[in-house]
Amino acid sequence: MSTSAMCARTHSTESKVDMQFSVSRGLLPMMLAASLTCLGLGANAQPAGLLYDPEPPLDSAYVRVVLASRDGVVDVRVDGRPRIQKLGAGEASEYMVLAAGQHTLSVHPAGKPKAYLSTTLDVVRGRAMTVAFPALQVDTLPVVFEDKANSNKLKALVAVYHLDAKAGPLDVLTADGNTKVFSAVTYGVAASIQVNPISTELIATKAGEKAPKARTTLTMTQGGTYSILLLPGDGRKLNARATQNKIERYTGK
Repeated sequence: MSTSAMCARTHSTESKVDMQFSVSRGLLPMMLAASLTCLGLGANAQPAGLLYDPEPPLDSAYVRVVLASRDGVVDVRVDGRPRIQKLGAGEASEYMVLAAGQHTLSVHPAGKPKAYLSTTLDVVRGRAMTVAFPALQVDTLPVVFEDKANSNKLKALVAVYHLDAKAGPLDVLTADGNTKVFSAVTYGVAASIQVNPISTELIATKAGEKAPKARTTLTMTQGGTYSILLLPGDGRKLNARATQNKIERYTGK
């Protein structure tokens, strides 16, 4: 990919950035669907017989979980209620729609009632949050990021999340090494940029170097939001995974 293709962007190295998911109570469900499209979050199809799903409440917040541990497949409960099933190692869930305020999030072995761990979150109305678990131990604290919305319908928004504590600072470049997309990202930090919506192969390297430690491919569309997860892999190797951000289908239940 050419340098010019990736350079039309806005670069942010902040790990906590606002993501405004403003929803007007008086709008039709059609308008809600349009607004979610603008945020770049794909939604699941509606069941037969329903033209539109209910719109989320005005005080909704959006939370997803990343399993940065390689310890197994997990289920996630919020306030004791099952919300995410069979999340695999290195995977990001869809964004859950939650009421603003305090919630207890617990991580369980898939299909088992006893939790590995639990944590309390304060979620803010109109914002989105990524909660990453680097290990499945009782005393493990999650790494929490506030996520940014895509404000430009003609661009794609790409965010990188550094979740490998042993990898050191990392750069992300195009596979030819000619374009640096992210620079010296440290563990527990996220950075985001707006780019032209193209398909490209990316590499993660030690900061200042060009030898690839991990590779991933990203296919983007206008208005979409995407994540690059830099994760611990097998044999202490770095793993890179690209994913499109999506929101769960809200049913009002």
